[in-house]
Amino acid sequence: MKIMRSMSLKPLVLGLLAFAFTSCDDNNNNGPAEPEEEGQYSAIVCVGSWPNTAYYIASIPSLKEGQISLQGNGAEMTGKVYAQDIIQRDGFYYHANFGSGRFGKYHVENGALVVDKEVPFTHLNWSSYVWVDDQTLVIFGTGEGEARYAIVKVADMTLTTSKLNLESFPKGFDEYAIGFAEYRDSKLFIGYSFTTSAYTPNMPVYQKFGVAVVNYPVMTTESTISDTRTTTPGGPVVYAPASFQDENGDIYFITDPVYNYDYKSPSMVYRIKKGTTQLDATYNFNFSAATSNGMGAAMWYIGNGKAIVRTRITGESIDADHSFSVIDVKNGTFIKKLDLPVDTGERMVQAVIVEDGKAYISVNAADKDYIWEYDPATESLTKGAEFVGGIDFILRLEKTK
Repeated sequence: MKIMRSMSLKPLVLGLLAFAFTSCDDNNNNGPAEPEEEGQYSAIVCVGSWPNTAYYIASIPSLKEGQISLQGNGAEMTGKVYAQDIIQRDGFYYHANFGSGRFGKYHVENGALVVDKEVPFTHLNWSSYVWVDDQTLVIFGTGEGEARYAIVKVADMTLTTSKLNLESFPKGFDEYAIGFAEYRDSKLFIGYSFTTSAYTPNMPVYQKFGVAVVNYPVMTTESTISDTRTTTPGGPVVYAPASFQDENGDIYFITDPVYNYDYKSPSMVYRIKKGTTQLDATYNFNFSAATSNGMGAAMWYIGNGKAIVRTRITGESIDADHSFSVIDVKNGTFIKKLDLPVDTGERMVQAVIVEDGKAYISVNAADKDYIWEYDPATESLTKGAEFVGGIDFILRLEKTK
């Protein structure tokens, strides 16, 4: 199996990858067809090694059994949509390509990726997003040294764009790194940190992160939450999530300092309780201290106060090997490292979906790749469907229905 350790690129570079669709007319006014996925799950996979790669959306008939291959089952994405930074909801895929200046909505039909609608889009290089309702997507990113947003009505792909008012740059920094985003009670909570466009072997670190509290839909910044114990409140979540809301409406998010070249600060979990716009001062969960200086590359809520963290080993690389850890977010404690094969290679992987109280985890192992079922009630792991037929890397595991 070829490990794609060189795939992780900064969002600015990723945005420069162009795509061109030829499958249908961009100006089709008949409205999008319902997506026709064979199953209720899909995987975005890669064949080959960077830069000689091909990307596909494969339908998954079952998470629990059988084999997943591209034989007669794979809508090719190569040269159309870059595989990793894509948003899926109800079987539709959304992608903003800053380099080619297009934002699009797509679905899979008869083994091909079909364009529902594309619109011109050069406003921002996206990093983060949140759904405020079933038909409204808000995306966040940067452009021309500004933090920016776009409100997208996905039914007809109309956009409202403007600047996001964040703190001014401190001396020596000239870029925002947008992290997690959550929507609750007519407010957006948007994590960010400061970085610089002058990439050097010893990148400067600004020892602080912020969370902008923004009133929706007027998009005015009400206040800013900040903390200096660590940096980088989630990486670009168009790749993998770094936050969630639990059954009580409490917001949790994890930090990943190494993503922005901070090799000293710990990865920490924070909570913003329901009805508040401040960090919970009683909550202090140092994830790195519980995992031999591991870093939280992504986090998924599995219910009943528990979450799974894709955990990167310590070191100065975002492409190190990973494991999966279970934490008790409600009480701020580490539970266990799951007894899974080493998850090899790159950081940006949407690896977990949750259904019926169980977590299904795709693992890019050194030999055979499986989806594993984790049952938190019994703490058991069961081997499920296997990826076969020359698939080199599993980039995203999705529930489409």
